[in-house]
Amino acid sequence: MKIVVNVCVYLIFWGFLQVQAQEYKLVVHNVENLFDADGYAVFQDYKPYDSDGNPLYSPAHILTKIQKTTRLMARYNNGEGPDIMMLVELESDFTPLPDGKSYDIQDFLKRYSNMHIEDMLGDEFNEEISDLPSELLLLKGFEDYGLTGYDLTVAYDRDETGRPRHVQKNVIYSRLPIVHDKTRSHPIEDARPILETWINVDGYEIVLFNNHWKSRASDAEMEKIRVQNAAVLRNRLDEIMAENRAVDFVLGGDFNSDYNQSHRYTYMDVTAVNDILKSTGDERMVKHGDTNAVYNLWYEHDINQRGSDTFRGYWGTLMQIMISPGLYDYHGFQYVDNSFDVGRFYGKNVYANSGAPRRWSAFDTGSGYSDHLPISMKLRIVYKDNPDSVITLVDPGYIDDEKWSPIPVTYQMPNPSDVVLPQAYSNTKLTEGTFFDRLLWIESEISADFEVEINGETFALWAPSFNVRNRFSDIAGTDQSITFIGRLGKFRGNWQFVIEDEQYINPAW
Repeated sequence: MKIVVNVCVYLIFWGFLQVQAQEYKLVVHNVENLFDADGYAVFQDYKPYDSDGNPLYSPAHILTKIQKTTRLMARYNNGEGPDIMMLVELESDFTPLPDGKSYDIQDFLKRYSNMHIEDMLGDEFNEEISDLPSELLLLKGFEDYGLTGYDLTVAYDRDETGRPRHVQKNVIYSRLPIVHDKTRSHPIEDARPILETWINVDGYEIVLFNNHWKSRASDAEMEKIRVQNAAVLRNRLDEIMAENRAVDFVLGGDFNSDYNQSHRYTYMDVTAVNDILKSTGDERMVKHGDTNAVYNLWYEHDINQRGSDTFRGYWGTLMQIMISPGLYDYHGFQYVDNSFDVGRFYGKNVYANSGAPRRWSAFDTGSGYSDHLPISMKLRIVYKDNPDSVITLVDPGYIDDEKWSPIPVTYQMPNPSDVVLPQAYSNTKLTEGTFFDRLLWIESEISADFEVEINGETFALWAPSFNVRNRFSDIAGTDQSITFIGRLGKFRGNWQFVIEDEQYINPAW
């Protein structure tokens, strides 16, 4: 009797330990062009001065970008930030240290421990700080805001002079111990190198692959390049799985493909994500383990709400997380079932009237966040080979592609209090930016060039889900006025009003 009781107590205690096992938050995010301050930029928009010599991209912009990214990441883990961040679109360092040297993170933090990032990019800005790479400036922003304890890895493909071959790079920040000797960069065709990073916690390893593939998801010719990108990754996965079939790994990043690429674009003969990586929605099959397929976490999400970016009025899933069969066993790292999430933080990185991303803008000293929403998952560690720790799937994912259809961005009619009315801007030059990125109530004639004039200033019109020229062809160039709600912004240096939905034309308030 006593033995039975002791066994029961042990089992209950072991079960309690498993339930209480520490969980680790992993976030994947495209930060949208976090450039450094060295003044060298391949993209014109991120040069310190425009072609006319006017200030363009300054340390103040970098500070705003860092503050926005930091505060967004602070939405995780009760303000402490994710345990692991797989970030893409940080600018490559075009003014690196000589002789291929790299920065020591602890030395960097110690050197600037008595200075805040606001000072570094403000009154204390100097040539030394201007040479710091983007990932260290962001790290300092994290540190100052209380997101501490990170180590990092960076993917580079440099030419014979030591300069990077690509404008942007992939970076991983981790509080969990990084095995730097195993960090690798995998060059791929016409895209950023894939970053391979190994994490080791108490002898248990997981490998992270951070990706940013060739762009233009719907382009069949570009898909051929992405197929090559995927083949490099697939070959590496096959290599490590040949050594350890149960290896734990996560594939994350901006794949510039949709999770259901082969279903969404049926005219593509071979797709990178589905055909080469063997990404699937069959969670039971991946959990079973006898496969080289990977489970795509978008299948954890409601089929009508799958989206982390928008394009021409529809949601896309360019940001993705895929996981290995090893993350379902009862040894080492394990996926926390149904922990996949999309970071929509209203009042922060998405618009209240649509939930669409509030993308970065360099107007003034910068605003917005990114044209992508972060996605996340949770991990835990099973410290002993205990079959009782096997995952019991709740509502397991399945291949539901036949039920999917393109998901339009849905715009709600804004509250009148959220719209700037004419009396508020009647004596204002709108190009001064007081109401930048705000919704304005506009009444105006439309010129033959499909423009409107407000307070003596001219603005273009654009809409994400309909053709402005077709919609207003009957009244353009006439004396007829219309009323619409438009979001004030700039595109490629030109001021415009974006009419986000047709119901915003002649709104019935």
